[in-house]
Amino acid sequence: MLNNLTRLIPAVTMFKFINFSTQNFQPLFQHKLTLMKKIFLLAALFAFAFSSQAQVNFAALTLSDKYPKQNQKIDFIYNKKFSSLIKEAGVNVVVYKFTDIGLKVEEPVLTKKGDLYSGSFTVDSNTNAILFGFSFNEEKDNNGKSGYIAPVYNTQNKIVSGFYAANTNILSGYGEFLTGMTVNKEKSWAIIQEAVAADPTLKEERAFLDAYLGGILSNKKAESATIIPLELEKYEKKANLTEWDYTWLNMWYGNRLKNKEKADALMAAMKVAYPNGEWIKNEAAGNISKEKDPAKKQALINEFVTRYPPTKETQGRIDNFKTQVASAYAAAKDYTNYQKTLSEVSPAIQASINNNLAWDMAEKDENLAEAKKMSWQATSYAEKEAKTPAEPKPESMTKKAWEENRNRNYAMYGDTYAFILYKLGDYKTGYTYAKEAAIINKLKDPENNERYAMLAEKVLTATETKKLVEGFVEEGVASSKTKDILKGIYTKEKGSDAGYDTYLATLEATANTKKKAEIAKSIIKEKAPAFNLKDFEGNEVSLASLKGKVVIVDFWATWCGPCIASMPGMNKALTKYKDNPNVKFLFVDTWENVDDKLKNAKDFMTKKNYPFHVLMDTKDEVVSAFGVSGIPTKFILDGEGNIRFKSIGFNGNDDALVFELSTMIEMAGM
Repeated sequence: MLNNLTRLIPAVTMFKFINFSTQNFQPLFQHKLTLMKKIFLLAALFAFAFSSQAQVNFAALTLSDKYPKQNQKIDFIYNKKFSSLIKEAGVNVVVYKFTDIGLKVEEPVLTKKGDLYSGSFTVDSNTNAILFGFSFNEEKDNNGKSGYIAPVYNTQNKIVSGFYAANTNILSGYGEFLTGMTVNKEKSWAIIQEAVAADPTLKEERAFLDAYLGGILSNKKAESATIIPLELEKYEKKANLTEWDYTWLNMWYGNRLKNKEKADALMAAMKVAYPNGEWIKNEAAGNISKEKDPAKKQALINEFVTRYPPTKETQGRIDNFKTQVASAYAAAKDYTNYQKTLSEVSPAIQASINNNLAWDMAEKDENLAEAKKMSWQATSYAEKEAKTPAEPKPESMTKKAWEENRNRNYAMYGDTYAFILYKLGDYKTGYTYAKEAAIINKLKDPENNERYAMLAEKVLTATETKKLVEGFVEEGVASSKTKDILKGIYTKEKGSDAGYDTYLATLEATANTKKKAEIAKSIIKEKAPAFNLKDFEGNEVSLASLKGKVVIVDFWATWCGPCIASMPGMNKALTKYKDNPNVKFLFVDTWENVDDKLKNAKDFMTKKNYPFHVLMDTKDEVVSAFGVSGIPTKFILDGEGNIRFKSIGFNGNDDALVFELSTMIEMAGM
């Protein structure tokens, strides 16, 4: 059961099934406000654009300074009349500030005059780019999917150098996650190129050069093997390289260029230049992580803490060490020392670790009494946090997102607790928690609904349970196990399962019709990037060789929990089309960070025993070419090699996944 993500956009909530895992800002020109009302309104209607790629006209948004600067208050006007929210009853505004130390969110107080919404926000001292989010209920205005992105300027009205890296992040996935805008790496690259043409010295700054080299890797593959080493060599010749400079160079040579000899040489040079640097702590931390014996691990931690007393900034590392020790004790089934060690970290961390472990134990039917204790700590903590949070709102989250995050955590932990109580036979108490968890998620989460149905069957009458589950089926939020419960009730009621399939199809008809209409709206037509990848046997598979077939390209990784969770559903879809020569499924393994990627993927598939045709994207080039910002992501291509659908994530419902893919395959093959 998934409880953490490796490549995760900040502020994504952790679920037992999370929609996606991710890796890893497009500036636009602003209007200028005046104090005079008539001119102010006129400015909201018209604007002129600079020639720069990084300065584009907004029709609906006007700023008081078209060159917003750090440590400056900016007034703005949003004209709903010129936006996609024109028919909505109101507007909500979020200002996302991309800073040197992470994402900061501000929610301005709005003043409304007709269709005009005005407010102000502060550009922080380390802000590099600003992204505006406009919405009302579920509707979003993201400037026609291009995003409302503003660069930050210095006192000479030049874009700050940090903008370009921030802009790359926005256009590579952050913007899609936060506002629904389109991933547009080509636009990001065009802006970076223009910036270099205007000021080549920008490449002397590490953050800019990193974005520049990333752009080359994504957009100039043929030349990248020559250009990137040359640029890295130039940077390496700079005077007074910092320890972070060495680390960055090492990552490029080692992880991206696979030049181990050069990476090792840089690491050695760094150790000479910084004999007392952070690398010593990192190596010590690595040794702690490698140690499996909890007592020995604790001894290493004690030595580490003695040498490097924790500070507010480094406490997170110490907490991580302690959770490693606790997990080692749990693996040895030494729950006394597990609880003792875990009590030394914050209640929030305790809750997360306890919930993860309790769920795993419940799934395996192991030590359920102990699992109940763990789950209760997590659930009771989350319930208190949902109502009265002990910590202030994180700067990276809106008030609404923070509240939803706390409620979802309570639902997740409560769902685990309900599952354990079900296993222990305490159906009445379990039902209460399962119902509350499902309601918190608006009865839209198939997994929560499954537990709710399981416990309802034990607590409610057959008639009440049947009505509840029928509602889930009609809304398209019933898992296979939930439908099995309905089938059991139907069979007992009718004396046999005769007619059940027709009955189920009738219930599913409304949801399926609605879902098909939604899928039809999402159809696109974009030329898919050409690719040539090798499979496990070393055979090369190209997109060109699949001309005439509907192709499903599923990007996944062995570390990606949602990818793994979606595989049973993908296997069902594969089985459905196994005899159709015009449909081809390709499972592209990507974003792996291991030495032997082929062996890693082979071992995984052998263990899981899935009959998938796996292709190896060992250099992460194809995933980049497709503009993937999170996995699992599936592309459905038509016979001419056009992308017709893009599906991101997995909601835990195998049947829904099969239906979605089947509909997309059918529409792509027309």
